[in-house]
Amino acid sequence: MKKIIFVSVLIVISAYFSTYSQLKKGDIIDRIVAIVGDEAITESDIKGRIVFMMQQNPNLKLDDPVIFKNILNTAIDEKLIIAKAKEDSIEVSDDEVEQRWKLFLDQSIMQLGSEQRVEAVYGMSIPKMKNEFMDEIRNKILSQKIMDQEFSRLDVSNKEVEEFYNKFVDSLPEVPESYSLYRIVKNVNMKSKAKEEIYNQSMKVRDSILKFNTFDEMAAKYSNDNATAGDGGDLGWIQKGKFLPELEKVGFNMVVGEVSLPTETPLGYHIMKLLDKRKEEIKIAHILFKFGQNDNDKERIKSILDSLKENINSLDIFKQAAKEVSDDNDTRGFGGAIGNTPLENLSYQVAEAVKNMKDGEISAPITFSSEVNDFSYQIIYREKVIPKHKANLQDDYNLIKQNAIQHRKVEKYAEWIRELRATMYWEVIKN
Repeated sequence: MKKIIFVSVLIVISAYFSTYSQLKKGDIIDRIVAIVGDEAITESDIKGRIVFMMQQNPNLKLDDPVIFKNILNTAIDEKLIIAKAKEDSIEVSDDEVEQRWKLFLDQSIMQLGSEQRVEAVYGMSIPKMKNEFMDEIRNKILSQKIMDQEFSRLDVSNKEVEEFYNKFVDSLPEVPESYSLYRIVKNVNMKSKAKEEIYNQSMKVRDSILKFNTFDEMAAKYSNDNATAGDGGDLGWIQKGKFLPELEKVGFNMVVGEVSLPTETPLGYHIMKLLDKRKEEIKIAHILFKFGQNDNDKERIKSILDSLKENINSLDIFKQAAKEVSDDNDTRGFGGAIGNTPLENLSYQVAEAVKNMKDGEISAPITFSSEVNDFSYQIIYREKVIPKHKANLQDDYNLIKQNAIQHRKVEKYAEWIRELRATMYWEVIKN
């Protein structure tokens, strides 16, 4: 059976960039080996990728014609995808490229230890790296956008899941030991008086911004979002449906240049400035006035969860309580169900609690954090242990469905590439 994964054509950015330190000018007499639209693919492009692969697998040979052909075909497919994205007028803003560059650089520094080490590995200064890599980063984002457009909404019916299972039952992976778990989450919220003080502070800052037009300065001075404060609070371009709902509702109804009233989310109060706007995207800067919690607030929430633990004596009651009082939007509608989860996928605290519990037991309150709330507590209900087993429809339907979707994506991707190759200009240049 073919591997049931969606093989992305997008090689990690560092895979390309690392070749700069491996292949210096003059190492390879460059020649064009393929043309896609008005873009050329050179021999050094392909051999650079092979050099990177050799770092992962020393048994590969730089002059292996089969490997060269396979990598060349992948490069042609990538160029076709980029050409199609441009043909479809998919846009990538300078801000998106800048953000991706910063992410790449930060990750490189984290992995290698310092800027100096990054420069040594890539064989050039960081400003030169940025100049060299920006076009490649833009192309990666273009590719990702059109791939999302083509494949992100793919789904399969129940019948298709069953057909997939019956076809590949002998090749499906073994499912590791996991735990069927449920949770109730309670956020640690501030008392109303403390919230009022933060709101009043945010209003004073907004008044100052409106009077003196100093949003960037105020963000640097007051914002509790350390990731954006130094950049004037700039969050970059945000697509509709991928933002905190409270902020999205306000942001998409603002006009460019407008500064919002303080808007409350579980994180705190936000003042937003609309920097730019498209049909389905907004460019926003914000100043976050974060909610804090004191020990009394924390003890109050732990006491609530302790009381729930003492009064719940069955899974059905736990599920009902989760639907009524849990603050976790992801699981509340499902009675707090987390799903069947291996220990290694749980936080250390939860894993330690779960493995020492018996079926039907409820944990003591455990800290919990999410994207929308920095500090909460949760109690965990351990329903049962699912031993390591062969995947089956009864116990592992969602897992099998995800594999079926990935398999469908592989098929659709292959069809799409065949269509692009049939309708767009490309040519391999023979020796």
